[in-house]
Amino acid sequence: MAGKFAPQLLLFLAFFAGIVCGSQSAAAQATEPPQTTAVSDTAVKAAPATKNYVVVANVVVKGNKLTKKPIILREMDFAAGDTLPLATLETVLERNRNQIYNTRLFNDVTIKISEQLSNLVTFTIEVEERWYILPAPIFELADRNFNEWWVTHKRSLKRTEYGFLFVHDNFRGRKELLKMLVQLGFTRKIELSYLIPFVDRQRKTGINPFISYITNREVQYLTLNNKQQFYRDEEQILRMRFRCGIGLTRRPNIRTSHYLNLTWFYNTIADTLAQLNPNYFMNGKTRQQFLQARYEFTEDHRDIAAYPLKGYYLWLQAAKSGWGETRDINQLWFAAKFTQYQPLSNHWFAMASIRAKTSFPTQQPYFNQEGLGFGGNNLRGYEYYIIDGQHYAMLRTALKYEVLKLKLINPLFKRLTQFRTIPFAVYLKTYAETAYVKDGFYYRQNPLNNAWLASTGIGFDIFTLYDKVFSLEYSINRYDRKGGLFISFGLVYD
Repeated sequence: MAGKFAPQLLLFLAFFAGIVCGSQSAAAQATEPPQTTAVSDTAVKAAPATKNYVVVANVVVKGNKLTKKPIILREMDFAAGDTLPLATLETVLERNRNQIYNTRLFNDVTIKISEQLSNLVTFTIEVEERWYILPAPIFELADRNFNEWWVTHKRSLKRTEYGFLFVHDNFRGRKELLKMLVQLGFTRKIELSYLIPFVDRQRKTGINPFISYITNREVQYLTLNNKQQFYRDEEQILRMRFRCGIGLTRRPNIRTSHYLNLTWFYNTIADTLAQLNPNYFMNGKTRQQFLQARYEFTEDHRDIAAYPLKGYYLWLQAAKSGWGETRDINQLWFAAKFTQYQPLSNHWFAMASIRAKTSFPTQQPYFNQEGLGFGGNNLRGYEYYIIDGQHYAMLRTALKYEVLKLKLINPLFKRLTQFRTIPFAVYLKTYAETAYVKDGFYYRQNPLNNAWLASTGIGFDIFTLYDKVFSLEYSINRYDRKGGLFISFGLVYD
């Protein structure tokens, strides 16, 4: 089976190596520091003596042992030579602090005035770098969420994944993400990716080559009563997935991002799966190969991306699977989501998020269509269900109260700065959510398809070191009206 795409694999690996090597000089040029970071004598003399504003004489960065200075300065919306009104100076500094923190390269960021001569000031940015290199064994759950594994599959160790992961989140100090994964268990996977965010001198354009090979001996082959139906065979590989491609990123400013991705897919299944569900690849096929083009647009005005409380987030996506004569699929979809975060007072916060997706044609391969239940497209209270469909819309609302927010100094790691500062915040919350999934093909066996979905609940979030979020929630849904406790790790919305 692997021999069928061995030539493509070798070609891609050669291409991947060329991308990595060829990017070295380009990325090095992209992170060269500006010719000057100080204000010229002319600008100083031209600044009138007034107390209504300050002139930025210099921007100094401290604490960046690995991270290159231009990577930090790229996240700021002011530079040496700019004039800042005193009335909004505190807001400007807080916004820039958050923008640097949102790189997720630092545990702590502070910006302060270190020198001042009349209206001429020097700002000092102090950062506390994170631990960027993660060569470690992994142990993860294969299921969609913790509750699915704990309750539905009775904590089965057969549904776990383990192996070795190497990740460098700040490779060469340029915010490059290098990832290598060898994984066994429920899903066997080999993965290699390299994200280079900046390859041009303006630090706006990046590339992302990637490749992965995945096999399974247990596969979800059908959705019945909105529950996953699995088939397992210890004697053979039931499904193989191979993909390789390259992404192009464009970030014209701090808040706006464009992403274009071209990926080639080659998937196969065992004859048994095709017999159990002839619509898995459609028409009883056991092989599927196609080229996919995907475009994404992001406008991100959140204060802290890992746990936002203020601002808004807009995401748009358009994708086409299947190009040319050799395509085994012809699928088109558009997706969008918008989230607004609104502070109500010193400790109260509100959130509203809407997302939607439409896809064509109505009859799509079971393997390729996706409604609610995977990734971030989860409706709280419906964690045990899958709602397949070609179109959906979802609304989430939440009200939060900040119980506690502080920074702890870890006494065990006073010298190891990557673990010295520990942010810790606790939020109580209540929420209400609703959704509708339109399905024109699989709805007869699934009562939640083409039905109004709604849920509500209460819970609390804990936000701490390295942007980790732990949530404990009690939710009740409109379908079975049974309340239950649910545990999640990470945000369930953007």
